[in-house]
Amino acid sequence: MRGKACVFMALVLAGCAKSEKGREPSAADAMTTEGASESADARGPGIALTAAPGVAFRYAYDFRLPAARISSTQEAHAQACEALGIARCRITGMRYAVGRGANDINATLDFKLEPGIARKFGTGGIDTVVKAGGRLGAVDITGTDAGGAIKAIDQESARQRADLDRIEAQLAKLPAKARDRVTLQDQADAIRRSLDANAASKGAQLQSLATTPMHFDYGTTDSFAGFDADSPIAIGLSLGQQSFLAALSLLTIVLAGGLPWAAIALVGWLIWRRLRDRFVRE
Repeated sequence: MRGKACVFMALVLAGCAKSEKGREPSAADAMTTEGASESADARGPGIALTAAPGVAFRYAYDFRLPAARISSTQEAHAQACEALGIARCRITGMRYAVGRGANDINATLDFKLEPGIARKFGTGGIDTVVKAGGRLGAVDITGTDAGGAIKAIDQESARQRADLDRIEAQLAKLPAKARDRVTLQDQADAIRRSLDANAASKGAQLQSLATTPMHFDYGTTDSFAGFDADSPIAIGLSLGQQSFLAALSLLTIVLAGGLPWAAIALVGWLIWRRLRDRFVRE
């Protein structure tokens, strides 16, 4: 009986395994698989929010605007920073200077931004300039590998701490008046000073990752003062250019319309002249 029972159980288990292996996927299984696929497609590739982790960036924008709109644009940028709050954006410097002429203006504005919003803030700054009738002259984005520097500092500090532990262990074993004690003590003091310098350097690197500096530079639309779009000189040059183009267009129309008739007249005159000379000779 025991042998028959074992054979029966083996057959039952084999049948269950075959049924499980050969069964069609259920609707629940299909939905689970489809849902996982859709979720992966919605997320897209596994790209982090920043393409350069551990890099401390600095943004610098050069804007060209009509002279009369530099002040209002600079103020709009300052208000945008203030609206974010000092925890996310702080104004660290501002300059506005008028040169020899009323249209010779140069201004700057400096910020310290939360790294996550720096790029968006710069794009918004460009939009504000364009709405004011200006344009982006140049943008300079530089980065420093602060994460790599921090890693190197940590490795150097770990090595120095190991050296300091070894020296302190030697000092603990030496008599109070041992000749080598002064030398070892000097070495330990030098390592402690180096560790303090490393800590300060690491703090500076961490600070560079915590905030992103941004610089806005405002200048007149053109390189020469007085030639921006709203200046009398620029308006006069624009009117002169338009008048010249209008005269050139009119001359082209006249020539295009009159040349065929002038050519016909010239051919007729040449024919008449040749016939006249022939009649005269006869």
